[in-house]
Amino acid sequence: MRNSAVPTVVADTSSEEKIFESLSAVVVHRALYDCPEWGPRHKLECLDGTCTKIMEEIETALQAENSTLIWLSGSPGTGKSAIAHTIASRLKNTSKLAGTFFFSRQHKDMPGMASLDFFAPTLAYQISKSKHLAKDAVIQSIRSDPIILDPRRSFTEQIQGLLVKPLQNLQVSWGHLEPKALVIDAIDACEEGRICELISCLSNLLHQPHIPHLHIVITSRPLHAIDDAFEVIGCEESIHHIALDDVDVTEDLRLLFKRALERSYRHHGLEYPGLESDDQTIPCLADRASGRFRAASMMIRFLETDDDDEVPCNLDEKIDLMKDPGDAYLDSTQIFRFYEFVINLSENPTRAYRHLSTVVNLAKPLAILHLRKLLGSSESDLSSVLASLSPIVSVPVDDSRPVEVLHIESLREFLSRHPSSSCASQLLAQSSLRTMRSSFLRQSGLKDKLQQMVTLTKIPIEAGPQFLMVFLKCCLAQPCSKTIYAATWYHEYAQGTGTPCCAPPSVQPCNMSEDISKARSALEDFQAKPEFRDLHVFELLSTLQTLPEMLIIVILLAIRHAHPASHVIDLIDGSDNEPIMPLALKHFVQYVRERSERIFSSSPALKHACRHWGWYLSQNSMAMNEGLRTYLRAFWRDKLLSWFERQWYLEGLESCITILNLAQTIDFKCE
Repeated sequence: MRNSAVPTVVADTSSEEKIFESLSAVVVHRALYDCPEWGPRHKLECLDGTCTKIMEEIETALQAENSTLIWLSGSPGTGKSAIAHTIASRLKNTSKLAGTFFFSRQHKDMPGMASLDFFAPTLAYQISKSKHLAKDAVIQSIRSDPIILDPRRSFTEQIQGLLVKPLQNLQVSWGHLEPKALVIDAIDACEEGRICELISCLSNLLHQPHIPHLHIVITSRPLHAIDDAFEVIGCEESIHHIALDDVDVTEDLRLLFKRALERSYRHHGLEYPGLESDDQTIPCLADRASGRFRAASMMIRFLETDDDDEVPCNLDEKIDLMKDPGDAYLDSTQIFRFYEFVINLSENPTRAYRHLSTVVNLAKPLAILHLRKLLGSSESDLSSVLASLSPIVSVPVDDSRPVEVLHIESLREFLSRHPSSSCASQLLAQSSLRTMRSSFLRQSGLKDKLQQMVTLTKIPIEAGPQFLMVFLKCCLAQPCSKTIYAATWYHEYAQGTGTPCCAPPSVQPCNMSEDISKARSALEDFQAKPEFRDLHVFELLSTLQTLPEMLIIVILLAIRHAHPASHVIDLIDGSDNEPIMPLALKHFVQYVRERSERIFSSSPALKHACRHWGWYLSQNSMAMNEGLRTYLRAFWRDKLLSWFERQWYLEGLESCITILNLAQTIDFKCE
């Protein structure tokens, strides 16, 4: 709204009534907690008997002698708005409410619901209505500065003119009263870039001299921007933080579902069965809500929605649906109706289809933290939108834990009918390529190192086992499970001709013969398309195919089992009269070790991209547009060898060859 083309807002100061009319005209009435457009009060506030500990903590903080900023933070659906409505209602009933402002993410397109343009006037209007003297103070402030209501005035000036000055004039009349409070909900829904400004001004308001005793209650989702704002402000002694994600609400959710089931059975003219103590219905429903009141409310609405004549679903079937959409006794139309119901009630149905399709199309589950990194900043609302789908998707509070889908098979079938499904495969394919491109800073040196070793290392065939033993003994100088496995395998491979290697009893022998056999078999079966044979990775594979058995065994062991934690190179000095390891192989092992240290510590998002980019590209539902082809051609030409090296370290040679075989079938018009 800060646009020079918008007429300046100037208060009519011809009379007190006109001044108050000017103020009333710019108030965001929908932002008041008791605005009828929010809906029935009993549906907005906490159910009696729930959130009791949180409410007690807030009310205790509101009794503090010093002005306090009480901050409730919690992930989407944890009940922040319900608590804010309840607190505001209780404060009003005891004449302690100074004002409210409820930002709204769902109604952000409505004027003022996500901006600070009329935030200060809206609070000033409520303060002026609380007492006659307060109204006089606000009117006097506007009379002295008629354009203070204009949204182009700085936010700080509006707070000072419309809140601080009037409150200072009320110090005498309000000073003997119990402290009043402002309640501000969902400050994270405030326009982007101004949250820090809002928090700073609210904190300054509390610390202004000569104003009555005042508290401010704010709610928000956990955001780094809010943490940073509080860190800049300091004054930790005046901030009381309540993290709702740390509060166990299991019993509250069970109570919600118990009362909902009682209502539903009465509504259908049925006798409530009074579930036995060992019945898992209520615990299961509470578990499906994933600790979120909003999800529980959504499920209860589904329970209480009248049946659709076209898709009949009785009460027991609805309960079974919410417990397990994969129940074999449920009809797919009933399951799909439940999914559609949840999505349509979510925070943003359009984005819900997109994000849900992305999660369902993942090759393997990923945590929100890593999925967001894979997809990029364009999916910044991923967590909040998925959390609003809690009845069918479990989004852990700890965003480093995987997102879990309630029943992935039926959900995949449901989403396959929606255009978002093919878009999701395309997004994941392009995101994987982009993630690898940005992570591979320079071309791989694996091909050159292998070539040096092949040309400089001369190993007589008959010297193979003895030479391999030197390599294994060096690994065993700092034993780890992988090198012990390798040594155990060598004893089997040498068939008793080499020096036995004793593994600890806790280490189970592994079949390295089979491991190497698979790699050799994959190499023998691999056939590169003629148009790709001049690429470095295909040249490297051709070289590996021609190596003698003993040398390929050493290379495989070096990459698979020279663990970064084993100080292999430092221990190779030839002092034990064993044959000294050739310099080229020594350099190769050193190279592998250094690269492995970086690769094994890389992000799960990058590892996921390396493992599954080919799979995403091969999906039948995946739409290959020209943008994706451009990414793929560039990656195939410039980064394929870097990917090959990382994937070899992570998953083994046969995994690399499997993915290459798959990728060669994709029509990406490589030039």
